[in-house]
Formats: sequence, C-alpha cells, structure tokens
Amino acid sequence: MGKWKHVIAVTAMLAVCMVLVILGRQLETNATGANETKGSLVIVGGALSPDNEEVYNSFLSLGMDYRNKTKDKLKIGILPTASATPIDSASSYKDDFVRYGVSEENIDILPIAVSDDPSTEEDESKWNDGAYNQDLADKVKQYDAIWFVGGNQLDYTNTLINNGEDTPVLASIRQIYQDGAVLGGSSAGAAIMSDPMIGAGTSSGALNEGVTYEDNYDDADDNRVFLTQGLGFFEGGTVDQHFVKRGRFGRLIVGAWDAGNEMGYGIDENSAMVVHNDDQSIEVVGESGLVIVDLSNAKKTTDFPTAMKDVNISYIEKGDRYFWESKTYQITEDKPLIEQPYYPESTTNTGIFGEDALKRVLTYDLVDSGSNEAIGLAYELTGDKKGEGFKLVFSETDQTKGYWGKINGEESYAAINVSLDVTPMEVKLKIDKVNEKKMEKF
Repeated sequence: MGKWKHVIAVTAMLAVCMVLVILGRQLETNATGANETKGSLVIVGGALSPDNEEVYNSFLSLGMDYRNKTKDKLKIGILPTASATPIDSASSYKDDFVRYGVSEENIDILPIAVSDDPSTEEDESKWNDGAYNQDLADKVKQYDAIWFVGGNQLDYTNTLINNGEDTPVLASIRQIYQDGAVLGGSSAGAAIMSDPMIGAGTSSGALNEGVTYEDNYDDADDNRVFLTQGLGFFEGGTVDQHFVKRGRFGRLIVGAWDAGNEMGYGIDENSAMVVHNDDQSIEVVGESGLVIVDLSNAKKTTDFPTAMKDVNISYIEKGDRYFWESKTYQITEDKPLIEQPYYPESTTNTGIFGEDALKRVLTYDLVDSGSNEAIGLAYELTGDKKGEGFKLVFSETDQTKGYWGKINGEESYAAINVSLDVTPMEVKLKIDKVNEKKMEKF
C-alpha cells in the first residue's frame, strides 16, 4: 500500500470510530432518559366543576413536584385565549386555584386573546399578538404550571403558532413542560393537547362523510371531523373531550384513523386524564371516565358510509390507570373483577351516540350482563318510512374483563378490551294499521 493510501485508510478508520463514539453517546443519553419529557398533563373533558377537588389537587400537586414547592408558593400562568370572555373565564379559574391554596399574587392571566371581554374596560382583542412578546416568554419560564381555558381551540393555534413555528411564548411553555412543569386545560384546552387535533364534527358526520381539513366549525351543514394542527403536548394519540356526554366516539375513531394514530382517548366531562410521562401511564380522576380506543388491529372501508371491524375499546374511571407502552391496565382495588354479572341479557340501545349511552352499553349491557354481545343503533329518518344509520356491535372476547365497585359510596365501572364492529344500515318503518284504526276512535 502506498504512503498516501495508507494515510487515507487510517484517517477514514478514525472518522468511522469517531462517528461510532458519537452515536454511542447519543444512545447512552437516550437510554438514561436525558431527553425525555419530565412534565405532566391534566387533560379535562370540559364542564369542570369548581368543587372537583380531585382534579384541581392533581393539577396543583404535579405543579408542586416540579420545583419542590409548597402549594402557596406555586406560580401559575392562565391562558384565556380561547374564551369569548377571556378575563371572566380566566378569573374564574384563578379564584378556584386560590380557594385550593395558591397565593393570588402568584397567579397571572397571560395577555394573549382574540376576543374582547365586555365585562372589562380594556379591549382584550388587542392581545392577539401577545405570544410574540419576549418579556412575556421569559416570564413563562418562571411558572410551575400552565392552564388553558375552554372556548374555541382554533384560537390557541392561531395565536400560539405562526406558519407552523412556535411563537416565543409557546416555545417557553414547551421548555418548562420538558423540564417538569404541569400543563392543564379543559374542553378546548384539552383538544389542543394532541396534534393533529379535532376541531369540530359529530360521530354520525364522521362515519357518513369522513374527515375534512378545512375549518367547518361554524358550518351546521358540514358534520365531518375537522382535523387541524394542535399543540401536540401529548404524543400518545388523538384526544377528544366532552366525550361520553356527547357521544363522540364515532368521530374519534374516524379522526384518529385518518390522522394515522392507532390510539384515541376520549375524556368525559368533569373528569381528567392525567398523563404521567415518568412511568408512561394515564390516570383517571374526577366524576366520570376515559374511553380508550385501540385501532392497531382494526379494519376500515375506504368508502362512506364507513364500515369498521375489530376496533378495541375500553372504558375506565377514577383510580384506574392505563400504561400506553405495554397497553396494560391497572384497575383500582376498589373495583374487583365481575365474576357473576348482575343484569339480565341486554336490549338494543337505539341512541348509541346519545348522552352517556356508550357507558351504559359497555357496562350494564355487556360486562355486567348475561350477554356477551351488546348492540347500539344510530340513525336518522330520511323520509316518512325510511332512514339510514349505523349498527354498532360490542362483543366480549377472551381478553374482555369487567370490574365494578363503590368508591366513596358511588358505583364505578371498568370495561376492558371490548371488540367493536361498525356497519352501515338502512331503516324501514312499518306502520301498524290495526293500532291506527284504534286511535281513530278517540
């Protein structure tokens, strides 16, 4: 080998060794978790009651853990951005935090808004560029907790993101979250946690017509799922809110599928899914529960109305945890396994997208009944004697488990690993002529 060839070979070998050393250090850093997010999320499904001590204290306790502070020393920033009455909405949360032990002087309402609050002399709509204020961004780094109020979730993305890039304030929020702060929000403040986020739509609209990426928030005739950019603090899947109360699991299934997320999470009103990044778990606190949808083995038609098969759906409530890496559940000891179902065979639920219908079907009609299958229907009439809609079949498998117990005197359920199939259907009405004639005699 010539002299220069030998030099080149040695140099190349050294370069390769350096690359391997650098990669080894990067792998070591990742293995030790140095780049992992240390913060937590308190994602509330809307309609949070000021008396919901469990949710408020969960948020404040995680804030205290960040810098080992006592509750009265916590520093909290409230973003009123999504509200049509920003000061009034933010002040209400501020009063709640004070009532639960935070010092009033340590709570700030951040001047970022798009609507004028008529209850104040100031025009808060002039705060629409507040997220670019570097002094405010620097101040955010001092907070232990950030709270996002409800309203229109699009107002958050429109003010905190500019052409796909974080504004200074959002960058600071991400930094403290990465370092260990807690972020929380209700309703619109919950929707923004995932990316993409759900901006509008109904379950029937999603199953009938699919997804749109155009803003249909104010279009009553367009009920497709509107997917748009969110803030993406929660990376485990698509989040939806007001979930069981408003029967939104149809839109979550379609929206998560289109977004390419195999997991969907629907948190109900006056309840929170508390995301613990340290052990990769989601804890449920509050009055109602959390629906978890796993689409990893699901199948879906490309045409509409939608047909789906092998959707895995679970429902858990207060005290229960879900570990997203292992896809396992930890059900509180207060709810033992249901070994002898209480209710007789189920009946067909004719309003499956109605208020609390999903919870009833998964619990009373399935895991706590003598049936191994429960049926829900959702339809609307398109004429005097016909209609169209969907048949949803919830089935037990060898992985399905049900739990029931009482916590503080109130019953609580969990239904784990239920299989769901969705089928479009046509409805035909048959008029009972005999009963019609009887009615004519009155």
